[in-house]
Parts: sequence; structure tokens; C-alpha cells
Amino acid sequence: MNYKREIIDLSGGKGEIINLQLNDQNSLTGSNMKELGAILREIQNDPSKKGVIISSENEKFFCNGLDADNLLNTPKDKLLDEVGGIVILFGELVSFDKPLIAEVTGHAMGGGAVITVACDFKYMLDGKGRIGFTEVNVGLPLPGSFIDKIKMCVSGSYWSEVCLEGKTYKGQEAKQIGLIDEIAANREEIRKLSLKKLDTLSKIPSTAYRSTKNVLNGALIAKLDTYAKETTDAFKQPGVTENLLEAMTALKEKRRPVFK
Repeated sequence: MNYKREIIDLSGGKGEIINLQLNDQNSLTGSNMKELGAILREIQNDPSKKGVIISSENEKFFCNGLDADNLLNTPKDKLLDEVGGIVILFGELVSFDKPLIAEVTGHAMGGGAVITVACDFKYMLDGKGRIGFTEVNVGLPLPGSFIDKIKMCVSGSYWSEVCLEGKTYKGQEAKQIGLIDEIAANREEIRKLSLKKLDTLSKIPSTAYRSTKNVLNGALIAKLDTYAKETTDAFKQPGVTENLLEAMTALKEKRRPVFK
């Protein structure tokens, strides 16, 4: 089971906590990303569910991005589908128009940061991990859809280091630049933050929240198809596949990658 689902009671109805339990690093594959997308669509269409908290019980990793073993074992002609899965999942997350909260309880690299930034409210354990859009450091161009959402929360003076440098941040640093809304000292505290916020949001009339969120993300949602094509074109550039596979191999071999 890739996701542990827990129904919770809220003042305005029911909510759900989705715990990532993908593998030892909570890393993403095409298959488990599709599964999460299907869960979100199910909750989206369930009028009894007022919102979602995405979390993890893994002591070290919230989500460590794309799974290296999976990518290395994927035929080259299928790699785009696997890598592109995170772009599709991101679209599912930003199109989910009910309250969506991230509890970043450990490292959130690459795809983990993508899941986080797609959420409406983002909380992180202080000192328990780092968060960062590390795609460029493994040879992948950062999709425009991710960049648009980053620009919606991160202070402008940090866009370059977040997107072009793939810098990673501890909780306090992430809060300082706007990537995270609040930090917590422990799991009990972060759960209090997320439950309090989701309970408050559950009291807002659903139609008002959903309509407003769709307008807030409307410009980004309208460009998802364009961004998906741009991502496909970028992935086909010379050297991208080779650099990605070299990065994944180096990760497995615990050495520095040698890029082309």
C-alpha cells in the first residue's frame, strides 16, 4: 500500500490525512504518482470530504523525489513518461480545489518540494530535513508550471537560487523565503498546526473556497497543457536523458556525477 488514508472529523465535516508510504525514501514512480492523482480525484468528487493533509510517517523522508532505481530500470523510450509523471501529478494537485495542506516531516527534494509548493498551506518540521527543487542538479530543466507556483509564494529575490541553483533549505530558512508558511518543533506540533488550519477552512462555504482557489490558480491551470508540451520538448534536448541517468547512477554509487 503506497498511501495510508485516515478519515478525520472537522467542524465543517470530514477531512482526510494521506500519509506517503511509498518505499524507504518515499520516492516517486509513475505508478505511485498516478495512484495519488486518482485518490485526489476521488476526494475532489466526494462532497463529504472538506480537505486533505498530505504527510508521512517516515522518520527521515517526506518525499525524496523521483525514484533512482525505477528510473535506471526504465527503458529509455519510456523515461519521459516516468519523469513527466511529476508534471501531471503537480497539475492534479493545483487543480484540487479543496483545502490542501502539506506536513513536511522530513527531506522534501525535487518531487517532494513539488508536492509541497502545490499545497495551499505548507508546514515543516524544524531541523528534521531540507526542502529544495533539485531538478537542475540532476540534469532536468525545471518545468514552467513549477516555476509559476514558486513565484506565487517565494520572495522574488530568491527565485534564482531556488530555481537555477537548486538550493536546499532547512525549515527556518524555507519559512524566511516564503517557501514554507510555518515551522514546528515536533510531530505533535505540526499536526496541531495542520488540523487547526484544516478545521478553520472546513467552516468556509465550500463553493466560495473552491471558486476562489480556482481563480487564484487559474492562470497556472490554464497553461498546464502548454507547460506539459514545453517540458516534453525540454526533456528531448541533447544530453538531458544521459545526465539524468548519470545522476541516478552516481546517487546509487554514492559518488559525484560527471555530466556532459
